[in-house]
Amino acid sequence: MNDAGAAGRPEPDDDDDDTIGDLFGRLVDDAEHFVRTEVKLYRAEAFHRLESFKWLIAMGAVGALLSFCAVILLLMALVFALAPYAGPAWAAVIVAMLSIACAASLFIAIFAKFHDDMRQEDQADDEADMPA
Repeated sequence: MNDAGAAGRPEPDDDDDDTIGDLFGRLVDDAEHFVRTEVKLYRAEAFHRLESFKWLIAMGAVGALLSFCAVILLLMALVFALAPYAGPAWAAVIVAMLSIACAASLFIAIFAKFHDDMRQEDQADDEADMPA
């Protein structure tokens, strides 16, 4: 018995009287077995990579959550620091408006950078399409 039978494929016959149809049928069976085995391999590799990244993703999520909590605490501390000068309600409004202004400026900068990158990519594509 050879290794082909142990892998789950039918063993090739040792008959020299195989017809073209029989050979073609075996070829199709072997190709199907090869594709299924390759899919299983790629799937196993993907699950292995996902398993190795699982802890990194979890640690990143915990780090992001702690960073978010720290920002909230700093904003609350800023409200408490401004409360004696502007009153608690106005201190909260001032800190909220400053936070919104910072977030808006970050979004505007991100949008501008994205827009510039897309324009440069379009120009590069146009230059590549031009005949020499």
